[in-house]
Amino acid sequence: MDNLVNNLKHCILFKGLTSLELQNLIISINYSISDNSKNSDDYHTSIVALEGDICDSLGIVIEGELEVQKHYASGKIVTLAKLNKGKIFGEAIAFSETNIYPATIISSICSTILYISKKDVISMCSSYPIVLNNFMQLLSSKILLLNRKIKELSFETLRQKISNYLLSQYEVQKNLDLVLPISRKNLAEHLGVQRPSLSRELVNMKNDGLIDFNKNLFQIKDLSGIEDILI
Repeated sequence: MDNLVNNLKHCILFKGLTSLELQNLIISINYSISDNSKNSDDYHTSIVALEGDICDSLGIVIEGELEVQKHYASGKIVTLAKLNKGKIFGEAIAFSETNIYPATIISSICSTILYISKKDVISMCSSYPIVLNNFMQLLSSKILLLNRKIKELSFETLRQKISNYLLSQYEVQKNLDLVLPISRKNLAEHLGVQRPSLSRELVNMKNDGLIDFNKNLFQIKDLSGIEDILI
């Protein structure tokens, strides 16, 4: 139990709870644990949920890492998100009228997942107001993230997508000299483009005097020019 409590402290849902409160909470609900580490020989192919499966519970990553993937009929696979220790999935889907997974979730490395039913999520929120507050913050953050995704999808050109990403990092880091928090490969996946296409456009933007870069270090050289691309 102590090990489980320590792992759950990494989850935003239980932020602000003491170890004793968290232990009492866990004891008061029904939960199940899926341990994919037992299949360590083929963990990279372990499927947590398939697109179209019914979602009736909230999942919390206790150990390992999951990938949320979109599989297309052409065979193309796009990684939408990576979920590491403490991350949650299914929290919005489980409470929707159409409670089916919109994407496939796989275990990319040996993982342990704790599942809490919709009924017990409601029970937790009723008994612990701080959990309710955390849950509402989580849903609000997901809505804001969805709005940003919709904005990204509205851009027609790769240059617009890159500019929007760099400006979002500028707003966060408050500096024209940026350290990108993700790799070039992950950035390409985030923007929904092939890595060679991303690299070519970055070079074009560098040649146009808009940016400079070295690995994951970027410099915005023409801020107004970057902003004009989005107009």
